[in-house]
Formats: sequence, structure tokens, C-alpha cells
Amino acid sequence: MAQYAINYYIPKIIGDFQWSKPTFYTSLFQSCGIGEFYLKKHLGLIATLSNEIIPQRARWAQEIYPDCEVVCGDIWDDKVFEKLVRLHKEKGNTGVMCSCPCQSYTLSNSKRNPSDKRGRLFERSLEFVERTGPDWVIFENVPQLFTAKFDDGRIIGDIIIETLKSLGYNVTHGVQNAVNFYTPQNRRRAVILARKSKVWNLPVPYNEVITLRQAIGDLPVIEAGEDSGIKYHVAPMWALPQIEVMKHTPTGCSAHDNEFWKPVKVDGTPSKAKFHCSFQRKAWDEPCNTILCDSKGVSGFRNVHPGNLLPSGLTDSARCLSVLELLRVTALPDDYPIPTWASDKLIRDAIGECFAPLHVLAIMKGLFDQSKVV
Repeated sequence: MAQYAINYYIPKIIGDFQWSKPTFYTSLFQSCGIGEFYLKKHLGLIATLSNEIIPQRARWAQEIYPDCEVVCGDIWDDKVFEKLVRLHKEKGNTGVMCSCPCQSYTLSNSKRNPSDKRGRLFERSLEFVERTGPDWVIFENVPQLFTAKFDDGRIIGDIIIETLKSLGYNVTHGVQNAVNFYTPQNRRRAVILARKSKVWNLPVPYNEVITLRQAIGDLPVIEAGEDSGIKYHVAPMWALPQIEVMKHTPTGCSAHDNEFWKPVKVDGTPSKAKFHCSFQRKAWDEPCNTILCDSKGVSGFRNVHPGNLLPSGLTDSARCLSVLELLRVTALPDDYPIPTWASDKLIRDAIGECFAPLHVLAIMKGLFDQSKVV
């Protein structure tokens, strides 16, 4: 039994709320819909329409959300855009969730460019809002949404906020961390909430912080290339020279700090990796660091399991997190329905780009707070 019981924390977020009738919305840039996983069951919020450009992600979302019509295509395509506008109105949707791709803003992308076509997707989203006039809108992205600038100096977040205000919305915004919403992962997000009929406030953070040990510490120890026999608890294989380096790297430390066992390439020659966070183990007694798309590689951003010190002086679990461990640090249940056809890369990319679902649940619960009437 997991030490981290998600079903224990959901009632802390939703309280005694019980929905009597469903609320329908449109989800733009839905990906696989991971962040929306708890909304229908606990709040009665149902996406009846969504958009995703990558076919495999659209297929995943369609399998998870059979009530939703997933329009797969580029929202810049006028045919796709007009179809979304028409369907949103036909379905009577009252809200819009918008999670534009973050690659143009995030600091983890050395080639980021807020002025490129992907960086301007928010403009298409605002056009959708203007054309459909929903009661409520949520924009979420990496924190750099509030600092990223166009070439002319305008800040992306400011443009979104001012445009929504000009369309008659009450707007609140800020940066929040999923770790403050019962999620064992430091995952900071810029959030913009807009509503016409009422003020929609950001949720108040909770004080309880869940550590990586609480989240995954009960799972069997496995090494790279091993299968525990538990669903999703399988460790991808790494190159043997890199495994050896990480066996000599203690919990919470980077191989860059080792005296002899320095980072190496797959052939055992010295690695050119410069960032301290590469070849680095996670720490047990703090929340997991932010999970990114590249959660498999040893040279990624602090991707290595924390491990346990052995009598030999080595540290076990010289591997990345298993998919099961990724589910737990994202606050998803062990039996989350990943499609059987989904590749390891697709799964890790989807989790690495998601909006943490318990954080989403806390935010969306605010839609039903009747105390904030204007």
C-alpha cells in the first residue's frame, strides 16, 4: 500500500462540495488531459471539446475522456479554428482551459523564443475567447509567462491579462507551486483566471508538504533494466559506464562533485555535460524536483533516483524514476489508465508537460465558491 494516499488528500481540497449538474468546457492544447483527470468525478466539470495537434496525444485523450470530442489539428489552421468555435457554441460550453505549449518561454529550452509562432499561440487562444465569449477562462504556463517578452518589449502575461480585462473579465493571476496542493513535486506554474460573473481567486496554498520518500519510498528497489513485476514499476536500461558512475554518487548529489567517478558518455569516455543538475540524484526527504520531458536520461535535469546507501559504500537504484514513480510524484493514482499502446517516451513527455492534477482540482474548485460574488 502506498504511503502517499491520493484519495486522502482529494477531500481536503474539495471539502463537502457535491455537484448536482455538470459544467461543460473546452480544453485547448489538451495534450493527454492529465491535469483534468479529477475534474469530472469530483467537480462535475466535463470537457466536451478539446484540441491537440499531436495525433498520439489526441488518441490518448479520446480514450480517457470518451465524452470529449477531440479535434486533432493545428489551431492556426482556419478550418480547425472555425470548427472549434462552432462546436464550442453548439455544445453549450461555458468555460475554456488554455495550456499553450511552454517551449517558447521556459528556461529549460536554450533555444526559447517568445516571438516565434508557437510563442504566439496565446493570441489564437484570446481570439477564441473573443469569438465564443465563455463565462470563465484559465490560462496556465511556466512562470516565465510573466517575464517573457516579444521583440518589441511587451510581456506575454501582461498582454493576456489586459486583453481579458478589455473583454469584460475579472482577472486574477499569480505563480503557484503544485507542492502546496498535496503534490510531492516542486512544479511552479503561472496561472491566469478570468471570469465575467464573479471574481475567481487563486486557491490558498496548503502547508503540508509531501516528500519523495512518502510518495515512492514503499516501492521495491530495482536497478536499471529491471522489472519489479508491479505495473509501471519498470526501470529503463542505461549504459553500464553511466550506471557505474551513479552507483558511486550518493543520494542528493551530482557526479560532477565526485573526486573520481565523473560523468561519462555511454562509451565510458568523459561527458561534456556542464550543468550540475545532470548526473544528479534526487533527495529523499524533500519533494521531487520538477519532472521534465527528458525524465529518462542520466544527463537530464536531476533525473536519477535517490537510492539507498549499501554496506559496500555504493548507492543502489542507479536509474531514472519508473513510470509508476512519475505517476505518484504527479499525484496520479497507481492505476491511472495509460493506454497499452503508449510508448515510454510518449508517457514521459506527457507527464513532463502536464499541469499537476491536484493543483488543477484546487483551482477549479474556486469556480464554485459562492462567496466571491461581484
